[in-house]
Amino acid sequence: MLHWFQDFTSWMYWTLPSVLGIGGLFAAIGVMTVWDVLSPSVARKGFLPITTTRGDRFFIGIISTIAIFLIWLAFLGQTQLWAPLGISIVWFAIEGIWG
Repeated sequence: MLHWFQDFTSWMYWTLPSVLGIGGLFAAIGVMTVWDVLSPSVARKGFLPITTTRGDRFFIGIISTIAIFLIWLAFLGQTQLWAPLGISIVWFAIEGIWG
């Protein structure tokens, strides 16, 4: 099994941050799945212009985080990457709670 996985993923240069990021994403999706099975989400309308469920807001939060980092990298380069992380966490929380 490990040999298959190494062959299947040899195209990517795996570093600790990439493994943690991908692993964290899959873990979060698993947690969201279990949470939705145990407590089904209800669609609601917040400040976003669409009606969303918990999973929709999670997806929008992930896409927003990617956009925040790409915009930061485009304008400021690889300096102070803790700042876009903080911005992303705050935005993710705001969007998840009130979005």
